[in-house]
Amino acid sequence: FVVVVFPSSEQSSPPSKAATNTINERLLSELQESIQTQKYGPASPRRTPPFQYSSKTPEERERSLREARDLNGVNPLVCVGGAAFSWICAGILWVFTTYLGAVFASHPLLGEAYFVQRAVGVFRNAAMGLSSLAAGFF
Repeated sequence: FVVVVFPSSEQSSPPSKAATNTINERLLSELQESIQTQKYGPASPRRTPPFQYSSKTPEERERSLREARDLNGVNPLVCVGGAAFSWICAGILWVFTTYLGAVFASHPLLGEAYFVQRAVGVFRNAAMGLSSLAAGFF
């Protein structure tokens, strides 16, 4: 059972067009508002001069400067211990890099195959590069 609906012939007026520019006008007005807000800043009830001196007394200023100079409980032994650890690690890695260079120089490549020579060369360069890079980090 199918129902077919035919348009009535009573409507002779052409269909009305969709309203245009309504969304565009709204977006343009929002854009203008945001430009004005960015240009002049948000409206505030009180405008302060850009370079206003604080109302602190000289004693308060001195106290805040002393608090800023305070090292906030940094333990100097922890700093010295960290520096010593880093120095020892850098020394070990430097000795290891020197050792690798000496081993690679004293043991030349004995392979005849080209791909073996290239693979060993890449490995030696990677080992030297990573060890020297690690020594540089410390």
